[in-house]
Amino acid sequence: MEKKIGVYICSGCDIGTCLDSGKLIDVATTENNIPIVRTSPAFCLEDAQLIKDDIEREGVDTVVIAACSPRVNTDVFGFKGTFVERVNIREQVVWSHPANHPETQSMAEDYLRMGIVRAQKATPPTP
Repeated sequence: MEKKIGVYICSGCDIGTCLDSGKLIDVATTENNIPIVRTSPAFCLEDAQLIKDDIEREGVDTVVIAACSPRVNTDVFGFKGTFVERVNIREQVVWSHPANHPETQSMAEDYLRMGIVRAQKATPPTP
């Protein structure tokens, strides 16, 4: 069975002011044919419901979240029965590299590409 992947790109915590979210969306939609791609300044707050809605209504079974470190918000981004791949573009890209620099943008796009491929290739562990 083919996975239905949703990509969720945060624009909060300076991500949206330091990166071109449109180019990140293109990485997901154009390069990887991801059917559901959304952006929000607050997936860690009330907009986490958008992800839950896509899981329930759209049949998303694999979630890629390009946002903050996977060390934070584990309670918010734990969706039972759904594989979640976290792509850390906040601490590892935006907060540690020059804002609006072409190489910073390129790094964020590469991180997203790698996260999408990890999500595509991952399989649930066998007990």
